[in-house]
Amino acid sequence: MAADHLKKLHTALVDTRGAYELAAKETEDAQIASVCKEMIAIRRTDHEQLHGALVTAGETPDDDGSFMTTVHETVVAVRAAFTGIGKKALPAFVSGEEDILKLYDEAIAESADVGASDILGRQRARLTTEIAKMRALAVQS
Repeated sequence: MAADHLKKLHTALVDTRGAYELAAKETEDAQIASVCKEMIAIRRTDHEQLHGALVTAGETPDDDGSFMTTVHETVVAVRAAFTGIGKKALPAFVSGEEDILKLYDEAIAESADVGASDILGRQRARLTTEIAKMRALAVQS
């Protein structure tokens, strides 16, 4: 199917949004809360745009995410319970976002078939900027 990677990316955006929502609630660090809230907003917007692209391509997107939603939320909950959600958690966030970048690369490679290259390119560029901000903030810890 022409939109397999786009669907995989769409699901990953749903999966990771829940983890950011939990992290925003669990952190006592205002800067981390701000990062999480920004990522939640980005995930919502990007998800909506990809949803539209999938529908336009004749696909039926799954808005429920996957079992990875539970995995991401569990990791955040355990971290919150044992070490807290602070700047030391940022490298893990960055690593996860780098995995999302790889999904963008795969989706971009197939996007000519579904007409989503512009959307994907903009979203990937914004994510790259957010990753750089996370890395800069992690250095402050």
